[in-house]
Amino acid sequence: MKKEAISKRKLYKLLGQLESSRGDYVTLYVKPSSFPHYVNLLSLDPKYSECVDEIKQLANAKAVIQAAEKYETGAVIFWQTSGNKYIVLPPFPISDNKVSLGKPDISLLQETLERKYTIGVILVAWGSYAVGIFRGDNLVESKTGTGYIHKEHKKGGSSQKRFARRTEEQKKDFLRKVANRIDERFENQSLDYIFFGGNRLILRPLSKECSCLESQASKTCTRILHARYADREALHQSLNEITMSLILTE
Repeated sequence: MKKEAISKRKLYKLLGQLESSRGDYVTLYVKPSSFPHYVNLLSLDPKYSECVDEIKQLANAKAVIQAAEKYETGAVIFWQTSGNKYIVLPPFPISDNKVSLGKPDISLLQETLERKYTIGVILVAWGSYAVGIFRGDNLVESKTGTGYIHKEHKKGGSSQKRFARRTEEQKKDFLRKVANRIDERFENQSLDYIFFGGNRLILRPLSKECSCLESQASKTCTRILHARYADREALHQSLNEITMSLILTE
């Protein structure tokens, strides 16, 4: 099983190649809640029986299931009777289940990619944060900041306990500060999705402090962005990762 994360530009290039390719294809669109069940129930003309068996086998492979659970966006399958075979996990959810035969059907995937989403991004590390809103490819709102948190004290005894208590209080103050900034930026915004990046262990306690995250939990994506730093540069770079698709092939 080969996996490759590709940019929107590279995915468009692949779709162009598929559209111009010759030969019979089975094209499947599967929304998140239906994967892989919709594939497992697939029944086509007997001439496609070998294709259907291959598609079901690959769609139920452990690596594919794990990747689909991570992305939670459904899947698009382009399966040529003899030739190209791709499973695409898009950056944003597929809206309908659909099957097409013959020429590759790229229409619904193109619609998903071309829609201008409003996306909230939260990047947090202990001591720094970056909050932003993208509309399409444009960063239209942003706020970055820092907060002082004591480093771990290793001398032991009562001094260590005292420093540990102080550090915990500083972390709580920092989380409250970040939560307020998120509420200020996201309040009254019609967000399609929210992405979190940075220290994944911060997300749960931050959600408890932040009323906006709590009320919009259904819009918070499970994919955690790989951000080493929480600053404005990382905020700009986050969109590249958000819009990546995952391609799986045999």
